[in-house]
Amino acid sequence: MTWRRSTAGLCVAMAMVTLGAGSARASGLPVRGFIVQLRDAPANHRPQQATTQSVQAAQLRQQGQWRQRWQQLAQGTGLDRDAGWRLQVVGASAQRLAWNHPLTVQEQRLWQARLAARPEVAWVVPDTLEPALQSVTPDDPGFAGETGQWWLQPVSGSDSLPLAARLRGVPGIQTAWSRTTGDAGPVLAVLDTGNTGHPDLAAGRWLPGFDMVADWDSTTGRGYANDGDGRDADPTDPGDWVSSSDQALDAGRYGDCGVQSSSWHGTTVAGIIAATSGNGLGVAGANWGVRMLPVRVAGKCGASVSDIVDGMRWAAGLAVCQRWTDSQDPNGSCMQWAPTNPTPARIVNISFGGAAACNAAYQSAVDELWAKGILVVAAGGNDHGDPSRPANCTHVLGVAALNRDGFKANYSNFGAALGLATVGGDDTGGRWGSLLADGGLLSLGNDGGMAAGAGIYNRHVGTSFAAPVVSAVAAQMLTLAPTLSAADLVTGLQASARPHVQSTLMAACSSSNPGRCLCTTATCGAGILDADEALRWAQAAAAGLSYQAPRWPQVLIDNAELRQAVALGPDREAAAGTSTTTDGTASTGGGGGLGLAELAGLGLLLAAVSRLRAPRRRVASLASRRPRRH
Repeated sequence: MTWRRSTAGLCVAMAMVTLGAGSARASGLPVRGFIVQLRDAPANHRPQQATTQSVQAAQLRQQGQWRQRWQQLAQGTGLDRDAGWRLQVVGASAQRLAWNHPLTVQEQRLWQARLAARPEVAWVVPDTLEPALQSVTPDDPGFAGETGQWWLQPVSGSDSLPLAARLRGVPGIQTAWSRTTGDAGPVLAVLDTGNTGHPDLAAGRWLPGFDMVADWDSTTGRGYANDGDGRDADPTDPGDWVSSSDQALDAGRYGDCGVQSSSWHGTTVAGIIAATSGNGLGVAGANWGVRMLPVRVAGKCGASVSDIVDGMRWAAGLAVCQRWTDSQDPNGSCMQWAPTNPTPARIVNISFGGAAACNAAYQSAVDELWAKGILVVAAGGNDHGDPSRPANCTHVLGVAALNRDGFKANYSNFGAALGLATVGGDDTGGRWGSLLADGGLLSLGNDGGMAAGAGIYNRHVGTSFAAPVVSAVAAQMLTLAPTLSAADLVTGLQASARPHVQSTLMAACSSSNPGRCLCTTATCGAGILDADEALRWAQAAAAGLSYQAPRWPQVLIDNAELRQAVALGPDREAAAGTSTTTDGTASTGGGGGLGLAELAGLGLLLAAVSRLRAPRRRVASLASRRPRRH
């Protein structure tokens, strides 16, 4: 499992000016602009019709002052001598300063430094393309424990049992179904590649969403959007494949992306959350009733920061620009505003992100959602290093991925910025993979290499798929206690988490031991997600009662596979230049759920309804040029 790590960013130290932590070309993909926040900038909003001449005059004065500020900025930086730029509104009050051509590395550094030096600029960050984190479907179909959705089963197992029967890292969702299976009250936004049809994902679970992927050149018929236009009200996933032909025809866009088939990543994330349960078909989802809001933010190569930021804001019911003009209009040049989302989300799941520190564009959007009581849950990343953004932003619940036995999966990022851990599947990567891999999470997929084909079932591995497990449980908490705030949800999920497993054999996670390792509260969050206890916490909160966590028994891992693995040396060697921190805080029921006794027959069921494939290597997601899928 690999993905490109962003290079160290250009850092321009200017008094009272905040810069983005990553370089303008942090990921190698072409950068076409910056997101700029001016000091005391007015809010981006739909223009209101003036009711009186005095109001109209005031609006004209404000527009004139705003135009003058941008003209001064253009003159002070030399933009007035460059005819290739334009402004587009982004976020609450920022502007995207965009060029019609990809900027060279030298141009990116020059313009970022010039903009940052201006006293009227509060902050400037490059509008990089966040790349999809590479993940894999395990390539060992006969591996023990791969016959069913073990990740939904009750917590169980001991060292005396074979690996397939050890479920000490799972969240115990089947047990939690006795409290609630979820309902249609909460709205959960899936910011991803869009949605596709699947026979095991009821169309009625989807709310009308939006396609936020803006990049499309109608002249050449190319762009990351890959659907014939830019932003629109159709969140269908057209596929995110990249071909050698793409690279030959438009190396500026696709040259660094890597040739791949379509991932259908959004379909898998949606299946983890809400595959139709109790219908006698295929697999179950974690939350049987939640309504999902599809917001397409990712196309070919990943997802841009500006599209993610506006996707978050649209999901929250905030104003977002849909279509810009190509003029150098200092007022932001929004030709058409997107229709306001009538069903704002309470939970926003993001399984994309970049290998860089959280920047001001991300953080300002996250803060807006947090203030409205909306929780952002994000995948921690798959590079066995520092947490990716936006998982490392303040007020985001970043999620680490665990093996079914409770230790950190070989690929998962870790660090104090993460808030919680749960199963994400563990592949055969790392030195110990052949001994400790768990087969991955069985969920929905699609067999189309480019355009969407038939709905299938396959196994997936990555923090991309750990994050929606947490999101699904958070939505179930809102079913039981609808008035919980975002802060309440984080408090409840962390207070009810089980302690991380321990071992006398395995070493703790650190920058010198980044592969399979023992999590602590300083590296993988407060503990292991426990769905049943999280729902009990929500029930107590709804009743105005205090919650008392159980007296959790110590779980000590000491088994034959681990002894063999440790004898091989560290699962992964320390990566050059890594800096992962190790300090900081950082009864069954539910009708239709699959019990342990039914697992043996699941393979026949799947073969009959789904064309279950032999596992193959796939993209699975989170991102830095465009969010790389966890």
